[in-house]
Amino acid sequence: MICELKYEIKKLLDSQQGLEVDKKGKEYIIQGLYKYSLDYNGCIIQGKREIKLVVQDDFPNSIPKLYISNYPEHIEHIYADGNVCLATTGEMIYFLNENPSLISFINRFVNSFIYTLDWFDKYKTYPFGDRKHGYRGSIDYYLNDLKLTESQYKKMVWMILNDKYRGHTLCICKSGKKLRNCHGKYILPIIKNDLYKREFLHEAYNILIKDGKNVQRKSTK
Repeated sequence: MICELKYEIKKLLDSQQGLEVDKKGKEYIIQGLYKYSLDYNGCIIQGKREIKLVVQDDFPNSIPKLYISNYPEHIEHIYADGNVCLATTGEMIYFLNENPSLISFINRFVNSFIYTLDWFDKYKTYPFGDRKHGYRGSIDYYLNDLKLTESQYKKMVWMILNDKYRGHTLCICKSGKKLRNCHGKYILPIIKNDLYKREFLHEAYNILIKDGKNVQRKSTK
């Protein structure tokens, strides 16, 4: 995987002359001026933006982190240290399990967020809908996208915490299907990967205690 990651980083830098990479320990720090031309429903947004993308050398077993220092006033989804909340942990884990590619991750999550930044700067709205920040947005993913109730989400957390995945049992969502044929595709990749599991349980902790202190946004002034 390290060779594949190095190849993808080189491919990224070849296409983005304003970016450079610095290897520090187990991290690849990709930063500089990111040039983009992004299209959503025929509306094209073009520009350049300073970014920092931190990628662990065990990618895709670790989720990359994007940092933005210049962003519109009042936009959510950016933590006090500039780290961007690109999506819920569960959503990114599922994506990486299906698409273990740094370029694909950038196209799906980084480009979407950059598009959101420019759109919000111009229109003061969110182009893909306004998912709440922090634990509220995280739980919304499991309730709305995965179609779970809060009780069923708690069962998912318990199952992952205690390594209790059993593919032949009925799914937690009460669809009547076996777990392996239903929500198991979201649960099993987390249980099988200790790093994913740690990230998921950290998010679950914040959701279940409704941890508002982690959603404070840094002032742009």
